[in-house]
Amino acid sequence: MDSSDPSFVPAPLVQGVPMLKISSRKIKQVIFRVRAGAISWSSKKDNSVSINEVRDLRLGQPPTDTYNSSRWITIVYVRGQQWKVLHMVALTDEIYDLWVQTLKSLFSVSLDRHVSDVTPADPDLIWIRQLWPIGAKVIDREKAEGLCNQIGLNIPDSVAKRYDDVLDMSTFHQLIKDCQTRPEIKVIYDALVKDGPLDAFRIDRFLRDVQKLSSIEGIFDRYKEENVWTLTSLVNFLCSPDNAPNIPQDMSHPIQHYFISSSHNTYLVGEQWRGESTVEGYIRVLLAGCRCVEMDVQTGEVEPVVYHRKTLTSSVPVRDICRAINQYAFVASPYPVIISAEIHCSSEQQNRLAAILKDIFGDRLVTAPLYVDFADLPSPEQLKNRILFKAKPPKPEPKSPRLDAAPFSPDSASSTESDSGFARLARRLSIQGKAERPDAFSPQLADLLVYTAGVKYQGFSKLNEYAPREQFSVSERTAERIIKENKGDWVKHNFSHISRVYPRGIRLTSSNYDPTVAWSAGCQLVALNWQTLDESTLLNHAMFHGSNGYILKPPALRQKVQEVLQTYRIRIHIISGQRMPLSPDLYVEATLKPSSGGSSWSPSAASSSSSSSSSSAGSSSAPSSPGYSRTRAVKGVTLNPQFDEIISFEVTTPPSGLILKFIHLEIKNKSTGLLAQWIRPIALAPKGYHHLPLYDAMMSRYVFATLFARIDVEEVQQNKV
Repeated sequence: MDSSDPSFVPAPLVQGVPMLKISSRKIKQVIFRVRAGAISWSSKKDNSVSINEVRDLRLGQPPTDTYNSSRWITIVYVRGQQWKVLHMVALTDEIYDLWVQTLKSLFSVSLDRHVSDVTPADPDLIWIRQLWPIGAKVIDREKAEGLCNQIGLNIPDSVAKRYDDVLDMSTFHQLIKDCQTRPEIKVIYDALVKDGPLDAFRIDRFLRDVQKLSSIEGIFDRYKEENVWTLTSLVNFLCSPDNAPNIPQDMSHPIQHYFISSSHNTYLVGEQWRGESTVEGYIRVLLAGCRCVEMDVQTGEVEPVVYHRKTLTSSVPVRDICRAINQYAFVASPYPVIISAEIHCSSEQQNRLAAILKDIFGDRLVTAPLYVDFADLPSPEQLKNRILFKAKPPKPEPKSPRLDAAPFSPDSASSTESDSGFARLARRLSIQGKAERPDAFSPQLADLLVYTAGVKYQGFSKLNEYAPREQFSVSERTAERIIKENKGDWVKHNFSHISRVYPRGIRLTSSNYDPTVAWSAGCQLVALNWQTLDESTLLNHAMFHGSNGYILKPPALRQKVQEVLQTYRIRIHIISGQRMPLSPDLYVEATLKPSSGGSSWSPSAASSSSSSSSSSAGSSSAPSSPGYSRTRAVKGVTLNPQFDEIISFEVTTPPSGLILKFIHLEIKNKSTGLLAQWIRPIALAPKGYHHLPLYDAMMSRYVFATLFARIDVEEVQQNKV
């Protein structure tokens, strides 16, 4: 199979093959096809997924043991602002193998975004498939030059003379490779060698002073050529894992000293009023590095189930969720996962829940303290590959008229989604009315709350002291009130305890709140609806991207520290783009987020910002405003645009505020808007020269596209608070 040939899809998949389509409501045999860059199936509506919508692929991994099939295919895709899932099961091993081979080939050469289980093809194949004339076997030299010009590549004479007058696709592929040089790195190299050859002393100084690396041992030797760094050495280093744009975290502090990547209503992949409950929500967030997931545990007919109470959402067995967590908990990160559970089931089913947790997680589940006496919580390092269960005793159910419902059966439900949802709700209310009220908390479940015992928030009076293991959860509205009235007390409380904030219940569309508000008080578990892509999930992604799901809080949020207001200058030299999405007139827009100052993003004082923009020669560029600036547009379509402009911001904040102020770089054009983006807190932004990974509007990572930039942060002046 030649994946560079647009016609490589096997004939059986073009014509269509029968497969099982699995959903939460039914299993149905349908005909699946691959045509015109899409996967389609026989259905009345919503019956295709474009290859460009796909964000993840999982092969031979059923999300639950209910379907034990090695021929399972899961395709995760995005439509509008919502994540969706397509589950398929091949009827034979031969058909499964054909689908796997085809999907991997399709995604590797058609998608420039990261997809699990898929090894990307050579990045240039993506552009070649877009440029190559349909049906052509060969092209002449003039046509090749014209195609290269379409993506901003010039063919130097030294390169052109190595090629014949006629080129086939593979030769054209090599020509594109030979034309992609890095003149901007040559400029950096020439500046570095002005003081002499790049020996070990000069490179060590460059790594410490410019790149701000804390550990440089062995780096010089890995790239040296005859005891110096050449231009090739510098290029190789700047593109290597040694220069990865992530700041390593010290994981030896007590766990309450970290911001922890957290999800709310993890079981949903849609709105919290009527979305679908599924284990896919857990798989997706765990693979993205989330370390705290939520379960709303309800009484089921045999074993506990999870769904959003008194809504139309579907349900999923707790056992299936635990199996998914156990399988995916430590794929993206080895550090502890916290299961934050709301208990709404009977004592009997609480006992079953405890048994399920022990049975599935085994030794991973924390069931006893690591140490006999502990005055502090253990560190993420000490809790590596462990699972913590968090819950609090359920509230007594209020006495209210019970809604009786006739026994429900699938045959009695209407075929419409809304009717089946209301029938589901009626059945639930009937079951809840008949079930034992969860007034008591099961001793078996209570024994699992070793470091994570949920308690009610009762203020910060000395009369209401909390034990180290006790944690309260509050809604965003309560959190806002605490910050307004008792922020200093909450910050101090979070020196030694964990607290959690979650969205208020009226967010029926699963929208989110600004996470920086709770982070500014040192709150560790700031839970968001990951199934909704908005500004809040963008900031959450920025905080935890490239980490293990844990970010060490600044000193002022870990212990009592006297801070002073400090003015910082953030200088961003936007140099070039690599393998950008093909689009004309690209420019880079830089913004500081959140856009407003105030207590929402510093623990003790407000902040302010200003900005400016210039070319590397110092001339004025596009107009700017506080917290916003942009480069000029690079005219025409180019694969590797050269920007070479400097954008500067000034921010006045206590040092702790730097982790809650974000640099947002967006690659745009006037016609289509946002094409790619990168965002990080100032405190976690890599210093020096780096290739910054880029993401699309849905925060899916481009496999090859990067923005080459230099970021410097320096103190300007100091004032006492």
